[in-house]
Amino acid sequence: MRNTFVFLLGLLLSTPLLIADDKAGGVKKIGTAPAGAPVKEVEVSAKKYEFNPATIEVPANTLMRLHLKATDREHGFELKSVKDSCVKFDPKAPATVEFYADKAGEYEFSCCKRCGLGHGKMKGKLVVK
Repeated sequence: MRNTFVFLLGLLLSTPLLIADDKAGGVKKIGTAPAGAPVKEVEVSAKKYEFNPATIEVPANTLMRLHLKATDREHGFELKSVKDSCVKFDPKAPATVEFYADKAGEYEFSCCKRCGLGHGKMKGKLVVK
């Protein structure tokens, strides 16, 4: 009985920590960058149906740090080519996404939180040179 109580108490105390990782805000890290990689930080704002800037350029082999802020309501940011990259954020809880841009090319990103009728048009492009 005591073991069951200890287990349930541990589960109860750890549950808010598990949920906190899933909420808006915080840092989402995608992949790992080698030590000493250059860092490019970009402020990205989101409002109904658009990201600003909509096109982000970065040199290859750079750690991208995107600071995401919604100006009107909850939105999301997702790199279409990266599985499980969705991060949600809102005006009261900005978020940061970090990823290592190691391969040249153009990568689409979009809002992954349904935000209204024009949601499907809320897209942007990451250009790695």
